[in-house]
Amino acid sequence: MTAPSDQGKRRRRTLLGPGALVGAAMVVFAVLVWTGSAPAQTKPVSTGPVDIQAGQILYNGHCASCHGIGGVGSKGPELLNVGPAAVDFFLSTGRMPLASPNLEPQPHTPYFNPAQIADIVAYINALDVEHGTPGPGILDVTPACSNQTSDCPTLSEGDQLFLLNCAQCHDASGAGGMLSHGYVVPSVRQATETQIAEAIRVGPRPMPNFGPGQLTNQQVSAIADYVYNLSHTKDPGGLGIANFGPVPEGFVGVIFGLGVLLLVARLIGNRG
Repeated sequence: MTAPSDQGKRRRRTLLGPGALVGAAMVVFAVLVWTGSAPAQTKPVSTGPVDIQAGQILYNGHCASCHGIGGVGSKGPELLNVGPAAVDFFLSTGRMPLASPNLEPQPHTPYFNPAQIADIVAYINALDVEHGTPGPGILDVTPACSNQTSDCPTLSEGDQLFLLNCAQCHDASGAGGMLSHGYVVPSVRQATETQIAEAIRVGPRPMPNFGPGQLTNQQVSAIADYVYNLSHTKDPGGLGIANFGPVPEGFVGVIFGLGVLLLVARLIGNRG
């Protein structure tokens, strides 16, 4: 007859294996969650008093009439929690400053040069830090790799994420389109990798913003690299037909192809 103490030891040995397996799984899951939600690697923003003062002068002369002195808001929205990414995006794409606060911001040639934009970003960032509400930083996009690793995205990953999250509005080729209520979805084919990443985090209206809980730093980098490569690689099939996508390109190919065939058939028939 087995002693009660022996039965307890046998039970503990039986549970030891599954318990260790569950514990190891929890550790692995915690590591994956921690690495997947790691703080975004962002580009540094100047904190020098000279740059901040230069940015304040530019802001007061070109932005304060709508956004208020000190970014408190007026005709335009408050800027005390937008973060460096939003300021850099709207200025570097020429969406700001607007001629009228009632206009929809559209991409144009930037009004400010890169140094001036950096100064305004420094000033708004200083306001954010002062009020304790800094927004998204300017993401430092990770270059795409041929083989995906834990810290290196691939163009294939970016392709899948773009089709899943962006192509419904921006088209599969990134050419843009139209939405209801007169909203224009701009082409993303001329944007830089940084601007693409900023747009994902900021979400310029009517586009939603995607936070780290929806798209990780690596996934944003993958999308930015993929979209940038859409307009910076040669068409492997020859004529790109403005890169409107496979459906319109196929339609053009069929129409012109059938037209050429009908013309050839007509010429052969006339000779007969």
